[in-house]
Amino acid sequence: MSPVVSRQLVEIVDVRSAMRTLPLAPEHVIEQPLDRWRVAAWGLRTTVLSPEDPFVLAETCWLLPDHGLRLRRRQPRAEGTATATEIGAVRIVVDGDRWRCTDLLLGLEVLPGRPARVAHDADFAAAVAGGVLSSADAEEAMSTVHRVLGELGDARHDLDAWTTSLGVGALSGR
Repeated sequence: MSPVVSRQLVEIVDVRSAMRTLPLAPEHVIEQPLDRWRVAAWGLRTTVLSPEDPFVLAETCWLLPDHGLRLRRRQPRAEGTATATEIGAVRIVVDGDRWRCTDLLLGLEVLPGRPARVAHDADFAAAVAGGVLSSADAEEAMSTVHRVLGELGDARHDLDAWTTSLGVGALSGR
């Protein structure tokens, strides 16, 4: 069973200071230095190393404000492990060098050679039931995930073809 989500998750990326901030609770904030980042016409790409994580070497995110999406790929430490790509519905506000990304708690997971599947649906349902997500946020999340699922279907579930159509380019090999 999924835990009840007590508030929306927000991450702030400041490209000037090269930091990603995750306020998990009023007294608990995680700050992570960006290993690499690049601002592009389509959005922002960041990579954060995970030296303390026994399973994940690094996490790369692509923030696409015009599409309301965050793509996340965690590079596993174990070679030969299939790398999933998470496509999350988010709200992104860009204010100069600061990118504020509010998670709408619903998304898709794409594994190479497989169709996308809905991800985080239990967290999403708990957040809606608990009043953490407004009905407008819930509708936006569902609409975004539905739209992306259709776009992936049009691309024959080829993630690189889909991300290329968004202007990001192919994710494989990155």
